[in-house]
Amino acid sequence: MNKKIPRIYIQDHLNLDKIYFLSTENRHYVKTVLRMKLQDVLEVFNDTDYVFFAEIKYISNQIIKIKTFKNEFKKVESPLHIHLGQVLSKNDKMNFTIQKSIEMGVNIITPLFSNNCHVDKNNINIKNKTERWKKIAISACQQCKRNIIPKIKTPIDIFTWCKKKKENDINMIFHPQSKLTINDLKGSVKYIRMIIGSEKGFSNDEIKKIINYGFLSIKLGPRILRTETAALAAITACQVKFGDLK
Repeated sequence: MNKKIPRIYIQDHLNLDKIYFLSTENRHYVKTVLRMKLQDVLEVFNDTDYVFFAEIKYISNQIIKIKTFKNEFKKVESPLHIHLGQVLSKNDKMNFTIQKSIEMGVNIITPLFSNNCHVDKNNINIKNKTERWKKIAISACQQCKRNIIPKIKTPIDIFTWCKKKKENDINMIFHPQSKLTINDLKGSVKYIRMIIGSEKGFSNDEIKKIINYGFLSIKLGPRILRTETAALAAITACQVKFGDLK
């Protein structure tokens, strides 16, 4: 198959040799953005390790029908499971962090409220924000060829999230004055929960409290990183050490 075949996400369970009607959003993307025609081929992913290839069988302004004709097993998920707890930052930075962290292999993202975040929990439409972030997640998977959509959780308080750690998780917070580095972690690591601050960072009291919840204080280097840079640097370092960036 041509590697440049456009990809779309369909939430339905898919079968071979079946007709599917595209959603309004996918119709717009296929017809208006991609300008695809009758008999053109799409790659369809649906939150599994299988992708389906489908041909456009009917196209109009209101309806696009596709028919699946082939499927392939394509497992591209990292062996390292990463749950990112990202303190809410400004719109463009938060969107960027979600998009790029998904491209780097994050499995779950939980937006967090903290004392130092730029977002007032009383003045945010959580439902709209979460739906927007989920669309960014799908778009990121569409681009980077991940087939399983990472979960975007509803925003919660930072310390509530910290309490939810599991026994097998390695929990990390990043701080330039820490002594430990990721290379100091020994053995096989499969599950990581990492917490990244907003533009204002963490107060000393917040760091102490997070560490008391069982989080390791890890040093990424001597420099102070922007919130969106810190997330990507941390994810990349973990994927190099324990994941599939070899």
